[in-house]
Amino acid sequence: MRTNKERADLVHKRAAEIKRERQKKKQRALDTVCITACLILVIGLGLYMPELATGIPGGEAHLTSGAASLVGSHAALGYILMGLMAFLLGVFVTVLLYRLHHRNERTHQENSIDEL
Repeated sequence: MRTNKERADLVHKRAAEIKRERQKKKQRALDTVCITACLILVIGLGLYMPELATGIPGGEAHLTSGAASLVGSHAALGYILMGLMAFLLGVFVTVLLYRLHHRNERTHQENSIDEL
């Protein structure tokens, strides 16, 4: 037979377990949203690049060459645009990798706690 203290400890332990499960579920959903948003932005920019290249004044853009036509036109706007897009791509990939690394660390910590 268990004492009241043991029962209270078990209730607190189970409540903490439920709280961790809810937090993991929320974090997994947030990770999925972040990964999806990053991939959509990267793919969207890649698909939009040829259309954007045709709109740059002072340069001749070819639809078949895609992003390379921005750099090949020697237009200052093209260089600025390519730099901005490269920066945004770097930010999106960095956020994506940071989130994945953070999730892996949490999973590793949870597994080590569960083994104890």
